[in-house]
Amino acid sequence: MPNGAAGLLLDESRRTVPLRIMPAELRPSMKGRRVKTWSRSVNPELFAGMAPRGGASLRRVFAVSIAALLGLAAQPAFAEYRIAAGDTVEVTALSIPGFKQEATVGVDGTVMVPLLGDVPAAGLTVAELRKNLQTALPAKAVRQRNSEGRESIAVIEPDEIGVRISKYQPVYLSGDVTKQGEHPFHPGMTVRQAVALAGGYNLLRFRMENPVIESANLRAEYDAVWASIARESANVWRLKAIIAGARPDKAAQASPAGTEAPLNVPPSRATVAQKLAEQQLRVQMSDIGKEKDHLQRALVRAQGQLVSLTEQQAKEKEGVTADADEYDAVRALFQRGAVVTTRLTDARRAVLLSSTRALQTTVQVSQLERDKGELTRRLERVDDQQALEAMEKLQVSEDNLTALRSRLNSVNDKLVYTGALRTQLLSGNRVKASIAVFRPNKTKPSMIDVAEDTELQPGDVVEVVLKPDPALRGIGDGTGQN
Repeated sequence: MPNGAAGLLLDESRRTVPLRIMPAELRPSMKGRRVKTWSRSVNPELFAGMAPRGGASLRRVFAVSIAALLGLAAQPAFAEYRIAAGDTVEVTALSIPGFKQEATVGVDGTVMVPLLGDVPAAGLTVAELRKNLQTALPAKAVRQRNSEGRESIAVIEPDEIGVRISKYQPVYLSGDVTKQGEHPFHPGMTVRQAVALAGGYNLLRFRMENPVIESANLRAEYDAVWASIARESANVWRLKAIIAGARPDKAAQASPAGTEAPLNVPPSRATVAQKLAEQQLRVQMSDIGKEKDHLQRALVRAQGQLVSLTEQQAKEKEGVTADADEYDAVRALFQRGAVVTTRLTDARRAVLLSSTRALQTTVQVSQLERDKGELTRRLERVDDQQALEAMEKLQVSEDNLTALRSRLNSVNDKLVYTGALRTQLLSGNRVKASIAVFRPNKTKPSMIDVAEDTELQPGDVVEVVLKPDPALRGIGDGTGQN
């Protein structure tokens, strides 16, 4: 073929069909005409059965065939799917190798396309978007430069434009799955595939330990908490008995309230707690009795001393009166000169001595009366003081009992789930999952209850909730735990 001629050259050895650019000296004569340049490695088998026609006809048939194949490949598995924000759209043109653009649809529903800018895409199917681009792109001329540095102008034909969704919006999984969050979507994806992509079901989404070991630990904690409840209940009963003034003989007949053992807990634990409480009550009541007896004996002794001192006080008063009368008589004799001064001094000394003894006795009587009053008050306060201390301890014990019961309920609830999972793991049964799909719509999201084989759509939010077998209920409450 002469140099500078435009034509089609089929090279069987290289399996390529190159299209050469028209020389610059021939371009002025074609001014105003559309010139399409194209170079692509193709499989010659595509031309099998085609009669060799002009180069333009063969190129036209080839472009139409490739565009048709790309059009079929661009079809999504669900043809009615409409593009939404977050999808990634790929636009290509066969005649221009460098014309390939991938862009994500923005929140405004547009996608960036070369030569056109932002093009509305949200709400359209792939076919509708391709049709719009086939109308808009052919009106644009593309300037190209070949390897030799020569420029040419190419116009994109409508049948050369390909559009496909290269990446869909992700789907989101939450709930009882191993890996929560967003996961890539592919056409035809089912709930089962999405769950498998998320690592499968996982009842222990709170990162619990091995259910078998955890169940044993919870059972031990459950028994320990119950033992503490039995002990606190017995303590509450003991304190109430002290407040009520119960005697040890009555305490043996009483039964602490709230210490009945569950069916799977040995009753001996409740018996031990009750016996300890009864022994403590006996010791404490015995101590109270001894204290009261001691005070009563002291009070009796004080009363006896008070009687003796009262009698002594009366005698001392009589002695003071007698000594005073004698002193008066001696003084009268002294004034008449019948007695000496020594006798008057002795009489005065006797009066002072008896008065002093009488005063001391009066002081002792007063002190003994005060001691007797204090002993009486202490005797009255023995029961009051014990009741007051018991009330303070009772409040603390009841608070502890309430906290222990709440803790017991918490451990019981944990036993329900860990026991259920343990039984399912040991038996090999599959758990039942309740699956809900929240699908965005134009107005508001809709919730759909689905099965594992239900196909998903881009942007779906899947919520998985595992439900233990109802037959395994009651594992944590002591009715079914082995």
